[in-house]
Amino acid sequence: MGLATTLAAGLLAGCAAGGPHADKIAANARAELGSGHADKAVALAEKAVLSDPRNGAYRLLLGNSYLRAGRFESARQAYDEAMELGEDSGKAALSLALAEIGMGRSNEAVDTLNSYRDAIPVEDYGLALALAGRTGEGIELMGNALRTSGTNPKIRQNLAFALALHGEWKEARVMASFDVPADQLDARIQQWAAIGNPEDVRRRVASLIGAPVREDAGQPTALALANFPETAQLADAAAAKAETPKAGNAGAAPTLAKAAVEELPALDTAPAPRVADASTQPRAAQLAMIDAPAAKAAPVAVIQPQARPYRIAAAAPRPSARPVAKPVAMSAAKPAVRPTAATGTHLVQLGAFSTSDGAHRAWRHFTSRNPALAGYRNVTTQVTVNGRRFWRVQAAGFVGQASAATLCRSVKARGGACLVMAAPRVAPPQQGRPADTRLARLR
Repeated sequence: MGLATTLAAGLLAGCAAGGPHADKIAANARAELGSGHADKAVALAEKAVLSDPRNGAYRLLLGNSYLRAGRFESARQAYDEAMELGEDSGKAALSLALAEIGMGRSNEAVDTLNSYRDAIPVEDYGLALALAGRTGEGIELMGNALRTSGTNPKIRQNLAFALALHGEWKEARVMASFDVPADQLDARIQQWAAIGNPEDVRRRVASLIGAPVREDAGQPTALALANFPETAQLADAAAAKAETPKAGNAGAAPTLAKAAVEELPALDTAPAPRVADASTQPRAAQLAMIDAPAAKAAPVAVIQPQARPYRIAAAAPRPSARPVAKPVAMSAAKPAVRPTAATGTHLVQLGAFSTSDGAHRAWRHFTSRNPALAGYRNVTTQVTVNGRRFWRVQAAGFVGQASAATLCRSVKARGGACLVMAAPRVAPPQQGRPADTRLARLR
């Protein structure tokens, strides 16, 4: 049996229960990350995730470790899955955006930044925009913030770097001179010039956070969150397959058994090729001005979902006390149940979560990852499966199975998971009761 297979089997067998053992592994990973040993942190964080696959804090730690190791593709997936599980602080969103910028996915990074704008400090938000190619916007934001705050070294240095990225070298030098000693100023400007090529975004982001520059094949498939669905997701997948056989293949959730036979790449094999290693430079020469992921997981800010306003229907008029002289003939046939464009015929389920807050945060994350979802209604429904409560997050308003399946494919193409389900068919409320004609006949 190969080393990778042995490792995967051993981890799944020995750590599947999670608990204190997983916490200890995660603590060791944080310690290695704090000591600058990113590759060791990655190995430990992967074990912690396999020990407790639906623990968002462990996946956030894994994303931090991948990012510090220069593995941007892996970091993006780890952050994406951590945020789906509720770890959606501003720092997590900023780190996700940095990984996306390093991959060359600037438009997606801007979407992420805009979705979490209020949770990211302006100096980090502005520089991240500049790194994503929106230098003008970043300069304007940080310039306004600097005028408001007066003296803020971090805003000045981030603004100076953004000016350099924008090609305004004279202004960049003046701004940098406020905080960089005169004998180090030339070296700082030369550093910025070395990573100023807009096409070499991977090197630029790696230099900024002090990570090595390397190619990355992505997170091991055995770690994917889709391999570890909640009980409610498994039940929904079975129900969807029973209700819509044709759409069943698109919505079937992977099982844990699949993860048990997946191979993890050997952790002691030769690392991916490194072009350069910015982390070997002196600490003063590094450009780590953006708050990089902390070695210890910071407490996540809980974002309370805003209650939707409810419209109160006007009270129905009272029936007249005078008897009706002539009964109105009404058809006894029940109105046909037809789905409307507002309700649709199908739903796309994006996940099932153990808390209501997690479900509401997940919808915001899903829409930032796939803007097409913004055109559909968010339906969050509480269900009980095997005695446990879950909150389903669904997109509603699809008329026809084909349109729902198309969106589901786009979600999967971005690394997500989904189910296509038939929408519940609800009869429209009756406008009034037919008059009772028996009394009229007796008169």
